[in-house]
Amino acid sequence: MFSFYQNVIYNFFISLGVLLGACLFGAVAATLNGHPPLKTMIDLCEKIKLWAIIVSLGGTFPSFKMLETGIFNGEIRGLTKQIIYILSALLGAHVAYKIITFLEGSGKL
Repeated sequence: MFSFYQNVIYNFFISLGVLLGACLFGAVAATLNGHPPLKTMIDLCEKIKLWAIIVSLGGTFPSFKMLETGIFNGEIRGLTKQIIYILSALLGAHVAYKIITFLEGSGKL
């Protein structure tokens, strides 16, 4: 379906988008409720970072199944691919986290 490199890019940007989108819409909800939007964005970013990674990987069960197959059946190629997919999703979520915390530090919001 998709090549390896396409999946790596998709995982990165999906986790980045999930985290940024959730934080931005959470800030809108916080504003409507009379809470500080920037603090809400930071709190949400810390809480849902792991969920952004899980969403970008398509759920946890296929990932764990590939890890199990790689470890117990000796399929190093599949194991390596899955680790790179996880690292790509982790990097995307971390970049989104850094963007949100940069907004806090810049004081522009």
